[in-house]
Amino acid sequence: MKKKTFTFLLLLILVIGLFVRLYRLDLRPMHHDEANQAYKFGELLEQGEYRYDPAEHHGPTLYYFSLPFAWLSGQKTYAELNEITLRLVTVFFGLVMILMAALAAGHYLKNSEKLWAALFLAASAPVTYFNRFYIQESLLAAFALAFVICLWRFWQKPDYREGAWLGLTAGLLYATKETSIIVLAASLLALVGVWLLTRWKDRAEQNQEDEKNRKKVKPESEEKTPGNSTERAWKPLLLATFIFLTVSFVFYSSFFKYPQGFLDSFKALAGYSQKGLEAGWHQHPFWYYFGLLFYHHGAPGSPVFTEIPFLALALFGMVVSFMELSKSRKSSENFRAYLAALAVITALVYSAIPYKTPWNMLTFWVFFLIVAAIGFDYLLRLIKIRQSKILLTGILLIWTGWQIYLVNYYFYAYPDNPYVYAQTSPDFMRLVNRLNDLSQVDSEGKNVLIRVIAPPEETWPLPWYLRRYGQVGYWTASEQVETLKPARLVIMSAAEAVKRQEKELAGYVAQYYSLRPDIVLVLLVDEELWQTYLLKKVEGLPRRQRP
Repeated sequence: MKKKTFTFLLLLILVIGLFVRLYRLDLRPMHHDEANQAYKFGELLEQGEYRYDPAEHHGPTLYYFSLPFAWLSGQKTYAELNEITLRLVTVFFGLVMILMAALAAGHYLKNSEKLWAALFLAASAPVTYFNRFYIQESLLAAFALAFVICLWRFWQKPDYREGAWLGLTAGLLYATKETSIIVLAASLLALVGVWLLTRWKDRAEQNQEDEKNRKKVKPESEEKTPGNSTERAWKPLLLATFIFLTVSFVFYSSFFKYPQGFLDSFKALAGYSQKGLEAGWHQHPFWYYFGLLFYHHGAPGSPVFTEIPFLALALFGMVVSFMELSKSRKSSENFRAYLAALAVITALVYSAIPYKTPWNMLTFWVFFLIVAAIGFDYLLRLIKIRQSKILLTGILLIWTGWQIYLVNYYFYAYPDNPYVYAQTSPDFMRLVNRLNDLSQVDSEGKNVLIRVIAPPEETWPLPWYLRRYGQVGYWTASEQVETLKPARLVIMSAAEAVKRQEKELAGYVAQYYSLRPDIVLVLLVDEELWQTYLLKKVEGLPRRQRP
């Protein structure tokens, strides 16, 4: 494939990937995790201060990499931020991930394999869905892929340049999420596994060859095995380790302001390990992730969600990769087996952890898609009829395009979608719009007094949507609030609302909205404000429509 052709096709894939990620980017209501991350970033944006919290929010790269997007958008305060600005950060790293698959793999993959890998990452329904999510996982997946490729490159050529890239990607990966040690460990395990298989294969061949073949000089074009470079690898490895520690320290210490943050990141691993084992209501069975990917059918009449074509291609790609490993004469060709082993190991580890949320599978699903691309490219080479290749490719693209539409634009916030998890209900936006309408007719405007009485898990993402209101108070229980007055607007969880006396509630008009499928919020509107709102609404109607 000519360089110009490769460049043109890669640019086309990037355009496709960018379009499906940007189109109606603010369609889905903010998830409570997104709102939490946005609040944390808002503190950094406004005050220039960030302190790592080992109990919540994970690593700091998401917040620091969000700064340029806010600055370029002219948004300098938390109140000025919007959903598109924040989600552009994860969209950007989704594109970085595509580029990594196409460019960083160097000569270890064929150009056609790299393009298919880029296309699969650009057009995978779960990948696009979570790239439109303002959480750490898109950055984690991008840095994980970069680290995995750099580790192999260093293994093949352990010099200072590759060591620097290895340390940088490892540092960014760890600074994104402490639990990235899963990827770090799995990558090393996959690397060692492929090396052992290669050694076993070489020894088996040597036992079968005669003395003449064993003493035969290898061609100059054949690459040296990494084992021959072990003695000269330790200094570049020290450099990689130094850069890894430096990058991690810079981010976790808030650029040297709070050095304790770096040590806290290691202490946090114990807490996250316990959280992962206890899990609570996030506990799901071993096959949870593959259940989401394999087949999901919601309410009667809803479509089928499935990634079976990619799963099948990934399985085929694994078979092909290990077959090539058995035939390979060059160590660089074992890269495919390394990716296949890594995909399996990371998937098994994530599946074994009781604590599961759908976005956690993004990291290993990226590896599966690249292996699927290897399998698809091999399959196309097996097919000799051009029309059959075009038909097969067309069916695959139409199917994945349909899945993208369902996941991102139709069932974007509804439980029928397998990747929707504790998602804010679209009905909640009716509450947000009602608050906006009421504030416009109140004399105080955005300074109208609002009380919110609900536990934290039944409050978020409300603080995000109330960020532009001047007088908002939050209480976690009804007992903490002696009287609802003089608040003109009160938002309560249903459980806290029943604790108030009927006489007190009589001064308010009650309305009900769904926060999530199993959580209802009650909006209490001061009766006088409600009458004013109705009057203004009637005055705005054409005369023939007035009562």
